[in-house]
Amino acid sequence: MTKNIVLTMLAAAGLACSGSASEVISLDSAPVVKAAYSSKDLWRGVNQGDNDLSVGVGADLQLLGFVVNTSVGWNDSDDQDQFEFSIGTEYGVTVPVLDDVTLHAGFNYYSEGTDVVGDIGSELGLGVSKDLGLANVTLTQFIATQGDNDGYGELSADFSEVYPGVFFTLTAGYLLEEVEVTHFEASFVLPGMDLPKFDLELKPFVKGVYTFNDRGGIWSSQDGLDVVGGLSLSRTF
Repeated sequence: MTKNIVLTMLAAAGLACSGSASEVISLDSAPVVKAAYSSKDLWRGVNQGDNDLSVGVGADLQLLGFVVNTSVGWNDSDDQDQFEFSIGTEYGVTVPVLDDVTLHAGFNYYSEGTDVVGDIGSELGLGVSKDLGLANVTLTQFIATQGDNDGYGELSADFSEVYPGVFFTLTAGYLLEEVEVTHFEASFVLPGMDLPKFDLELKPFVKGVYTFNDRGGIWSSQDGLDVVGGLSLSRTF
């Protein structure tokens, strides 16, 4: 199945660059290739393995009049390696009380699955975000399409640039079915540097994660505070 997904992505990229397909699918933004290393893969509050290396490519596509963001990548750590694929879109609307908000929907696929909140092979994420001035707040509910996730979801606040070159995001995970909080995560992207000779951008990052262990066997036995740091390299074509 992973091979089919990768081939589909490559075919889509080929069509996007083809004049005959310009009315159906086209690039809306330049593709970005990114590689990152982190001391631990702390995903949704759980350590998925030390010495994590990830490589991927992402791009926004114009598909039948909609902007669709896509990415495909490979992730490898001491405990697991897998291909990951995601596709999603968003749409701005005006609703009573909340005024202007952005609705978003996305699909994630994991070739090896994940045992974070059940055994999930793929999931659908539905959410809404609102710019509150101080931060852009997003609520996302994930629906497992392969496996069971106990109604896992996330509430995040993107504070953007809080200091020259420093970007800050705060995230809380929860289980809707259990009405429990799984973890809190504070993520910082630190001032980086450009490597013009190679057209690369280097950015260090660090995040602190506090995980709760009361998951009834479906979440994780780990608890307490953990810190992870790393570096990312990206190139825009």
